[in-house]
Amino acid sequence: MTAGARGPAPAATRSYGGYAVPAEVRKMWRQAPVREVTAPDGRRAWLVTGMEHVRTVLSDPRFSRAEARRLGAVIAAAAIFSQPGMLDLDPPEHSRLRRLVAPAFSARRVRALRPRIQQITGELLALLADSGPPADLNERLCFPLPIAVICEILGVPYADRDRFRGWSERVMSTSAYPPEEAMGALSSLTGYIAGLIAAKRRDPDASLLQDLITARDEQDRLSEDELVHVGFGLLVAGHETTANMLGKGLVALLDHPDQLAALRADPSLAPAAVEEVLRCVTLGSRPAGGLVRATTCEAELGGVTIPAHSVVLASTPAANLDPSAFPDPDRFDLTRPGADGHVTFGHGPHHCLGAQLARMELEVAFTSLLAAFPGLKLAVPPEELTYTGGMLITGLRTLPVTW
Repeated sequence: MTAGARGPAPAATRSYGGYAVPAEVRKMWRQAPVREVTAPDGRRAWLVTGMEHVRTVLSDPRFSRAEARRLGAVIAAAAIFSQPGMLDLDPPEHSRLRRLVAPAFSARRVRALRPRIQQITGELLALLADSGPPADLNERLCFPLPIAVICEILGVPYADRDRFRGWSERVMSTSAYPPEEAMGALSSLTGYIAGLIAAKRRDPDASLLQDLITARDEQDRLSEDELVHVGFGLLVAGHETTANMLGKGLVALLDHPDQLAALRADPSLAPAAVEEVLRCVTLGSRPAGGLVRATTCEAELGGVTIPAHSVVLASTPAANLDPSAFPDPDRFDLTRPGADGHVTFGHGPHHCLGAQLARMELEVAFTSLLAAFPGLKLAVPPEELTYTGGMLITGLRTLPVTW
């Protein structure tokens, strides 16, 4: 069967790596791409689901991340830092911090990392082969790979991975852990980053964290609190999202045998496969999950007037299923033209700094894994896979496979 030939499964059961979006929800999105809703915390909010309108919310200065933080609409323990971090600032303050970090994630720097990413992946797959099936890919590949890569970029000891992974999980909790446990993890993780900074001041190295220390100490381009906050954000975001997308993306591929066969037969499809996975797989804990903003003034959007100081939820998963942007959006098709037009990495000033790095890690992991294990398949029926709950990012608890 040729790539893209498989028709869509029944709409209410289509899962794309474990998260089904009921047909009636998608119908609502399309009928009213800007509508008033009740947010998870019980407050009034505005849900935006159309691609055109989501892009507007994420790029128009009337829709502010700083205002959302001021209103208390940012749901994460990290939001209680004494000063807002890069994710919670608007330009020009956001631009100042972003310029310090962006060079480490430029297209040129990411291309230069490819041999090392390939080497780390090869080593992990060799260990996987030696241990034999069945195996949990979460623990053998999906988490170790992005953790190793971000550790090398930041200059964080890989040997500390179990410590900061546990803290990171709790910091990303919305209800999975008690609030005091999430706050304790936040304190531990920020203390850990502060300790690393102190160690690098005594014994400098060639890491990104060292570059930020230099910007702080020699150029006064950011405060000490901002230095810790940026290091914290890069370490957490640098592995949590990619690890969970890798696991759920593999499930999506394994759930579409014709697409998987096409990728195995033609590895040059890997970049397109990554984009279609990014478009289809959602990591949020709710079907309308997305990016939070708030209006700084009264704003008209899609014929709807949103009052000033209103919380706005820009649903990137919904935008990625907008038929005006992606014809037949429920079909998982590695040959889809324009799949890279998704907004999984956001849009506008806050577009994900690590997008190109994540793309490369996914591409290397997909192609290397399928080449090394031609018979790779799930070790349990897809419906027996279980997913984390009460988290900002929803991932697989385990990913059992055999070959």
